[in-house]
Amino acid sequence: MAELISSEIVKPGVAVLTLQRPERRNALSIALMKQMMECMQEYASQADRSKGVRVVILRGAGPVFCAGLDLAEATQADLVAESARCVAGTLATMRYSPLVTIAAVHGGAYAGGAGLMAACDMAVGASDVQIGFPEARRGLLPALISEVMKAKVREGDLRELFLVGNTINAPRAQQIGLLQRIVDNGALMSEAMAMADGILAGGPQTIVDTKLLIEHLYEPDRQKHDGSRDESAIEEHLRGRHSAEAVEGLRAFLEKRPPSWLNS
Repeated sequence: MAELISSEIVKPGVAVLTLQRPERRNALSIALMKQMMECMQEYASQADRSKGVRVVILRGAGPVFCAGLDLAEATQADLVAESARCVAGTLATMRYSPLVTIAAVHGGAYAGGAGLMAACDMAVGASDVQIGFPEARRGLLPALISEVMKAKVREGDLRELFLVGNTINAPRAQQIGLLQRIVDNGALMSEAMAMADGILAGGPQTIVDTKLLIEHLYEPDRQKHDGSRDESAIEEHLRGRHSAEAVEGLRAFLEKRPPSWLNS
């Protein structure tokens, strides 16, 4: 299997994961997501937190961070359910890992790619980054990313992002809470590393416990991530994915034409 995720420990305590599908704008294929989860689980399984990886910086190779779900793969009926479960698993892995996750976002982050960014604990963005949620224009429901998005932005902003569907720029993304820092493209990784250094200055177990404390503040009814919400979101996602509008929206996107509902 081709390496779709590259992994490198760049300094003690800090690893960089890079999405390596630049020819497909780092679209989230099943294989890529499985490799990402495996990398994260391997780092998180290290018993001695003080000597292992504590921070993971996630970035994308090529011109954009991540264009979202692999829609060519999404049109294959026999892969729909597996794809949905991988999306749910990947978002949960980034959000609930004991490791602190930082998204270093450049170029563009769209749909599931923007959801992946939001699943990270924090995000630093290049000044020219564009972020968007075009699911409704494809006839799809943003069910799988709605949970992580709810924790990052206010309800009115979430309604605008999902219902209007226009892309937003870096200042707007920072204003609504999707980005914590904005820097020039050339400073993206150095800024992410500076954030990582701040995390490393904290006590290893204290940082893990603080991340768990924050999770409980925003999800007081959930003492641990048990997958129950994922199952509900997956069912909703699959219901939308099998709809007539999803079939038409995906076909129109792949054929580079407007969907039929714009012509009615």
